[in-house]
This record gives sequence, C-alpha cells and structure tokens, in this order.
Amino acid sequence: GMLDRDAVMAVAAQITPDQYPDADDIMVEDYIRITYEPDGTSISWDDTFMKVLTEKGKRANESMSFYFTLPYGETRVTLLEVIKPDGTVHAVDVEQQSRVMTDRSQMGSNIYNPNSKILRVGVPGVEVGDVVRYVARRETVKPRVPNTWSDYQILEYTSPIKRFVYEVRAPESRPLKSIVIKDAVEGTITHTQETEGDRIVYRWVASDVPRMFPEPDMPPLYNVVQRLLVSTIKDWTEISKWY
Repeated sequence: GMLDRDAVMAVAAQITPDQYPDADDIMVEDYIRITYEPDGTSISWDDTFMKVLTEKGKRANESMSFYFTLPYGETRVTLLEVIKPDGTVHAVDVEQQSRVMTDRSQMGSNIYNPNSKILRVGVPGVEVGDVVRYVARRETVKPRVPNTWSDYQILEYTSPIKRFVYEVRAPESRPLKSIVIKDAVEGTITHTQETEGDRIVYRWVASDVPRMFPEPDMPPLYNVVQRLLVSTIKDWTEISKWY
C-alpha cells in the first residue's frame, strides 16, 4: 500500500455516525496513482480505506467488485484487511475469497461480451465500526487507441469522501492534452502539477465531499456526479482521423 495505516486509522477513529447521519459508510482515504507510458500502457495502484457506519454499510462492504475487459487489461487485489476499532488487523485471504466472472449487467443493453469481466472479492468478518482496507492493481496492456491514454474518475459518490488523492504520472513525451472537471462540487478539489525527472506529476485532491443521493430513473451515476476526465488526446477530431 501507499498510505500510512496508523495515520489513516487515527482519522477514522474520529469519525462517528453522528457526524454523518445520512451515511452508511465513508471513504476515509483513497490514493490512486497511475503511471502511463507513451504507448498507452499503464499501471494503476489504488489504496482505499472505508469505514462502516451502519448495518446497511456493513452489507455493502461484505464484497467488492472490480471491472475489466480482456485483452485490454486486468485487475487484481494485492491486499485486503478488516481493521477493528481497537486496531486489530484481520488479513483476508484474497485468493480464497476471489472469483472472476462475466459481467451479466451488459445484457441489459442486449450485449454479451464474454471478455467483459468482474473480479468479485468477499470480505468476511466485517462489523459496524470496522474499516475495510484494500489495495488493487490495474494494468492496461493494450490501449484501445494506440499510443494514447485516458481515464475517467468520479470524485463524488453515494458515500461521503473525507480525502481522495488521484495522481497521474505522465511521460514528458506524452503529456495530458485534455483535462476537464464536470459538475464540480465547489471548494472540494485542489490541483497541482510538477515535474519529477522525466515525469509530469498531475495531482488532484478531493476533500470533504458530501454524499450524493440517487433519484429514481436518474442517468447513470458516473454521468451526473463530480468527475474528472483526462486524456492525451486533444479533441474528438484526433479520434475520428484515427478511426
């Protein structure tokens, strides 16, 4: 992992259900670091701590799902822990609790792609007041458009976000050309950019983002919440010329 467990748990210990009466769980901290190469291949590490506040939150955190599509990329969980309020850490056997299956939700769009996969991981022993921590590694081995890289990250969710760091480490030879934040929640995001060796490091920090409340028949969540879109592609004209 990239985060200091003790430091994050000190923050988690101060979080109570009374502070978030409308929340079932809360993202205490999340750190995503993505390093991509000029050819569009990339490796992403995601270190996340979620605190369970209610019984509903407990049920929601008893399993987690990670989506990926072959042959473009793959995902695996390298660390999974249930941390008790007294600081006791229960390590979960990820291999034993994992299962890869075809994503059946695509059938709702009358699509069946057997390479559209879900990695589902069980999290046994979760109780109200616990913190679930996982580290996930995602690798893109074949970009859909050669020599390009792009990503789409939501920075608002049905759980409050205490702190969320999203970091992109880009090669100087292929920097980001398009950066857009849509449906911004005012005052919740800061952005920095610096150079480290032959890398440009872009970093966004989302802090104290309130939870959002879904409505009946609303568009997909990722189309309406605060979200960040980044790409090495300048505009759609580049896509159309390639296509």
